[in-house]
Amino acid sequence: MVTQGRFFVRPLGRPQNDGIIEMKATATQYAKTLYELTRDKSHKEVDEVVSNFTKELARNGQMKLASNIVAKFGEVYNAENGIVEAEVVTRSDMKQATSDKVEKFIKEKYDAKKVVIENIIDEKIKGGIIIKIGDEIIDASVDRQLMELKKELQK
Repeated sequence: MVTQGRFFVRPLGRPQNDGIIEMKATATQYAKTLYELTRDKSHKEVDEVVSNFTKELARNGQMKLASNIVAKFGEVYNAENGIVEAEVVTRSDMKQATSDKVEKFIKEKYDAKKVVIENIIDEKIKGGIIIKIGDEIIDASVDRQLMELKKELQK
């Protein structure tokens, strides 16, 4: 129940006489609720909502979910705002031209408004690029290409 910037989730097992249905909320549900409560609010209003949200978590014995809620909030925020975060693994630092091409590719593939790239250097790969977005991996590394070639030649 959302009321004047406050929400109430009663943990399972607590006595009730007020007709509120008890539900066990997941970190994702909390994150979505927090996003809805903070969307289009001023910095001061967001601070108040977050403070009330934290107090409610503590009151409901749900503080153990806080780090998961923060992670899920980031996912919800990004999804709602067309932001895609990508880990890009390369053998050495990406040149700006390569970074621009990767960003353009991701924007087109995921219909993103904004792309946040974290370039991870891994000297173990021979070359090429590995893009990780959420649970998806796009492997265009030289190792992967050589493995595919080897499979084709063995046929």
